[in-house]
Amino acid sequence: MHAALESVQNSYGAVLAGLSASEAQMHPDSDRNQWCAQELIEHLILTFRGTAGVLEERLRKGRPTDAPHTLEHEERWRRTIMVGRLPLTKSPEPVRPGKLQMSLLSGPELASLFRDALEKMDGLLDQCAEKFGPGPMASHFAFGPLSADQWREFHTVHTRHHLAQLSRIAASVNDGKSANTIG
Repeated sequence: MHAALESVQNSYGAVLAGLSASEAQMHPDSDRNQWCAQELIEHLILTFRGTAGVLEERLRKGRPTDAPHTLEHEERWRRTIMVGRLPLTKSPEPVRPGKLQMSLLSGPELASLFRDALEKMDGLLDQCAEKFGPGPMASHFAFGPLSADQWREFHTVHTRHHLAQLSRIAASVNDGKSANTIG
């Protein structure tokens, strides 16, 4: 796996390692409008699978995208991914949690599913780069045509963005454990 993606995968594995299945369902501050750990991981798996689907389509067609790269794509990339952040907007409908019909899973089980989806996507990025070269190969809905390196950069920034969120969820679960043992 590419080093940047391996790094985020390791970080996720470490944060998820101590969560039981019930803890992975706990919402920060008991606010159901905030994702629990399982919902967050499902969202990321859906994004990896979405990218994998776009890459598989390019491989089936046997050619990279011919979609135009616009100034709007470039500006959006510069304002977000290049500075290591994402806009604070609602996730697109296709990658919102609730689509995978997952049973209640523990942190280590979620980490395993996360890794599997990330590895598959990364392998498809390698295949596309080998077949199509270093240029843009497939289009992202917001950023336009991206190369393998750009896809990896997008997913690294995206997963790091949610890692902070996951860390807050895990801390809130651990605070709850501490409160229960003190009282």
